[in-house]
Amino acid sequence: MLPDRSKRYASADGEIPRQRLASAWQLLLILLVVLVLYYLVFPKKVLIQRLYDQGELDELALSYVQNLYRADTRNDDAALLLARHSATRMDAVELEALVLPLSRSEDLRRRTMARQLLAIAYERQLGAAPSPLLQTGLRARLAEVIRLAMNDPLPEPLAHAYATLAYRVNLPELGARLLQLHASTLTVAELEQLGHEALSQRDYARASHYFLLARERSTDRAQARRLYQLGIGALLAGGLYPQALEAAQAHLGNLDTDLPTLRYLVRMALAAGNPALAARYAGQLVFLLPGGEGGAR
Repeated sequence: MLPDRSKRYASADGEIPRQRLASAWQLLLILLVVLVLYYLVFPKKVLIQRLYDQGELDELALSYVQNLYRADTRNDDAALLLARHSATRMDAVELEALVLPLSRSEDLRRRTMARQLLAIAYERQLGAAPSPLLQTGLRARLAEVIRLAMNDPLPEPLAHAYATLAYRVNLPELGARLLQLHASTLTVAELEQLGHEALSQRDYARASHYFLLARERSTDRAQARRLYQLGIGALLAGGLYPQALEAAQAHLGNLDTDLPTLRYLVRMALAAGNPALAARYAGQLVFLLPGGEGGAR
């Protein structure tokens, strides 16, 4: 009743032959069926979108993208995904050359990804301290990318990254325009940092704008006082005395009863050549001092 194979003795009849589960062509057919089913369950566009959203490519996803690119080297999605995967290892100039044309793609998703990679490429090129000639060319290319990017709804982090790059290559107008469009989510610390960067470039009006915007968003009294003085001080440093006097009043807010702030305003008004205003602030200060008519509040 047993099959012939089960009746054999290895020592008497030699090695027992292994039974083949499937031939090579059968395995290939099974693989093809699995791939077809995978493609039907996860359409190509959906797969690509998931890969864009995934961030880092795992081994399976990387293999899929590499095969996709080998099959069609003109596949922009595959090129961008591979570039993102290798961005930190690629030469920055080569990375820029690869993705710069794709920053003008008709597809918004591709344009956004290309601009994210370009920001990485430009940051690394600037970090390498290019020569004045190379920096001039980089500045022109960066300006063009920013101007085109402002036509699209940029993600906030990307807009802030480009604004920082713009200030670093002395493109304050473009940086300011970007931040006007995307300043709503900047934190107090980020605004203060931008103020210091503008101050280092002697752009006193822009520095004051960021310091005073940070002052308005601050909920801590001591921090608000410090940012307020930085904002007014930036205008004074630039010799913008009328603007300093105007901004001091416009942004005083709840610091109008703060004794250190009023002392600062007395000195500020004198430095700006307005003794009458200094006397007015001094009167407010006396009114609030202990023993004054109003007492300390």
